[in-house]
Amino acid sequence: MIKLIALDIDGTLLGKNKRVSKKNIAAINEARKKGIKFCIASGRAFNRVDKIAKEIGINESLEYVVTMNGGAIYKYDKNKKPVLIKETLFDIDDVKYIYNSALDNKLNCFSYSQDIKVAYVIKNKGAFIWFMKKISHRKIKVYTKDEMDQKAYKIIVYGKKKLIEKCKETLSQKNYEMFSWSYVSGNTANIEINPNGVDKIFALQDIAKVENITADEIMYFGDGDNDKKAMEWVGLSVAMKNASKHIKKIATQITGHHKKSGVAKALNEYLKSIESEK
Repeated sequence: MIKLIALDIDGTLLGKNKRVSKKNIAAINEARKKGIKFCIASGRAFNRVDKIAKEIGINESLEYVVTMNGGAIYKYDKNKKPVLIKETLFDIDDVKYIYNSALDNKLNCFSYSQDIKVAYVIKNKGAFIWFMKKISHRKIKVYTKDEMDQKAYKIIVYGKKKLIEKCKETLSQKNYEMFSWSYVSGNTANIEINPNGVDKIFALQDIAKVENITADEIMYFGDGDNDKKAMEWVGLSVAMKNASKHIKKIATQITGHHKKSGVAKALNEYLKSIESEK
């Protein structure tokens, strides 16, 4: 019996116009009636998750939110307020190492610094930085080699694919967690980098201990590279129709497209299956 369901946001829970569909919300509420708890598991920062969490009742049900690919775990308390229960960040030397590696390879960076009002970049220009500034609402500071005053939850590196691959070889020496960040075209790419061992599975394992549940009692919905380890670990993993091919291969099952309430489709099928077993 599933006791906890973890939901990725982008490409999974959110549908058309970046909204949670009524069908998804209804299915989530039906699952709660069966005693199932929910957790959002996202690469986003908390300020871009809170509204969505409230929309699906995470705050009302005093449930969990995982942000920064596992870098921070929140739980809503009895007053329906989010409480940070754990965070794991790069130390300053690691941040400098990543930025220097990107600098050497003529790449750009964007950091989710510990100070939620600040982000460091190598060059403060281009469509990538414009987009990151827009969604993060952080003040931009330009990085100077070996000068850093902030730890960071995660760092995004952006640039030409060949140079990204070269930079990844350097960064892999530190055993950082690295994920393909978004859907890109042409000769550019970007990667999300988290501290060694920090992954969505890292956070889910902590939550499972607190809730006294096993991996077999967790269902996970995802579509991307940063969902892979968690999907391999849980008892029931569901890949969206729009998911990457390598995610579909490791999933227990494949559901509908995120723009067609694929989460609701799989949830309703699961709820019917447990009813028929009674």
